[in-house]
Amino acid sequence: MARPPREWELQTAGLMLAVAVAAVLCMLFVATDLAIRSYVRNNGMDGMSSLVAWVVQNYDVLGGLLTLLGIGYIVGFIWWRRHTTAMLDTVGVSDRESVWHWTVGGWYFALAGSFMIRFANSPTVTEDDDLPTWLAWDAAGTGARLVGLSFLLIAVWQIRDQVRAKVAESGVILRVSDLAPRRSAVPLPAAARPMPPGPQPAELPFADEDFWRRVSALATGQRTEIALLETTDGLARRWLLVPSSGHLAQIRSAVAPGAVVTAFPEPPAATETKAFTPRPADGYHGFLEDSDSGALWYQSIRPNRVGAFLSQARRARRWALYPTAAPDAFSAVVPPAA
Repeated sequence: MARPPREWELQTAGLMLAVAVAAVLCMLFVATDLAIRSYVRNNGMDGMSSLVAWVVQNYDVLGGLLTLLGIGYIVGFIWWRRHTTAMLDTVGVSDRESVWHWTVGGWYFALAGSFMIRFANSPTVTEDDDLPTWLAWDAAGTGARLVGLSFLLIAVWQIRDQVRAKVAESGVILRVSDLAPRRSAVPLPAAARPMPPGPQPAELPFADEDFWRRVSALATGQRTEIALLETTDGLARRWLLVPSSGHLAQIRSAVAPGAVVTAFPEPPAATETKAFTPRPADGYHGFLEDSDSGALWYQSIRPNRVGAFLSQARRARRWALYPTAAPDAFSAVVPPAA
């Protein structure tokens, strides 16, 4: 099943954590304001709990932390929504309702109410009789902020579920590890793969010693690994990497008799995808190397799916996109085993 990128999930979790911590601090401040108000009105008859005393002693530190969290979750939520919209665009979802929930509006109103109460409540107290009133309004302002944070937490949770559903509906795989295993990605022993039935491509030469020397020279000349595409049965494809040393013993023992092998001079790379523009073509061979396991994945890419592929490539260790009729690639047919 298609899922949003892992880094997006981590960003969402980080935003929710910041909102939750800010909500806990707001609850502490509301409880402290009300406890101190009761303490003042009763002339200290009921005493003060150790928790309230600790909050009072660390008020500046906790207040500074709440301010930083407030700036963080406001800026973070705006950035997160824009990033989410851009991510949905890569899978062909342009519905802006996916990044909206009615609780976002509730958060806006509660936040505005909190600021109005804060500005209306004078920060200076000149008489003892003013302090309980000031504390009551301060608790009301913080309580409004707490209500807003509750709305925001629900909003992020709901938007996350909506985005997950949209990505799943699109069917565009955004995590390399979610690609289904296939014959083109999971090597089988050569003896376990039958020779494809039917005639072999007459226009292609056999992969003789000259062909393999050319492949080896390509890798050693560029001093990097070269992508080699193996096609069996006309449809099943998988990637192999020619080592920079040019040693081909393992490669030649792995390819199946009758398979078409195609070498691409341009090596896979870990380059940025944003500025990449592919050469016009009717289709592409997609190369992805998993950043965790190093597994190689093949994808057949239509021109209208290039954007989705590049979104996956940003999370791969290395990637490449080759036109199906690349002029600089060269192919040959592996001869039948003697």
